[in-house]
Amino acid sequence: MARTAPDDPIHDLEPGETSVVVLEGVVSGFTRWSGLGGIVGILVALTVPRLLNMGFVTGAIAIVVVLTGVFALVYFAAGRPLARRSTPPMQSPYLTVHLTNRRVMLFDRPLGTDVPALVESTDSNDVSTVRYGAAGMLVPQRLGFVIRGTERREYEFARSQSVQEFVDHFGEAPDPTA
Repeated sequence: MARTAPDDPIHDLEPGETSVVVLEGVVSGFTRWSGLGGIVGILVALTVPRLLNMGFVTGAIAIVVVLTGVFALVYFAAGRPLARRSTPPMQSPYLTVHLTNRRVMLFDRPLGTDVPALVESTDSNDVSTVRYGAAGMLVPQRLGFVIRGTERREYEFARSQSVQEFVDHFGEAPDPTA
């Protein structure tokens, strides 16, 4: 089943190549930091207006400022270092995995850019050991695979992403305990 996302990087397809699935996710480990940052950010954002005895409008502005600051802190202090340490290294923790009938493409989606940057393109025949980790109560979906038998890739995806479609394309049975 061919499927495209609104920001699908279709312009990178070769003649005769069709899109199978497009997944938008993050590098492994970023979901944990993002969740923790969100909890702390909300607690601090709701506490600041009370501690400073702010009015409604200034309190609302303070909440937005604190949440934006915490997001930026998590993005720059945790996300970007995780992205630089990932394989292959990227600028941003946000990514797009695009599976076509011929290859798997990895795109980096840095903040502030409209078009994702192609980081890696691999022939589908070079992809093996595809592993799916189902989402749990506090755990996102996980996708792992190996390229050319030696290069491991691991990413995390929201529940709304069709990771199972990616796995099904390679004929692997899902491992619910992974």
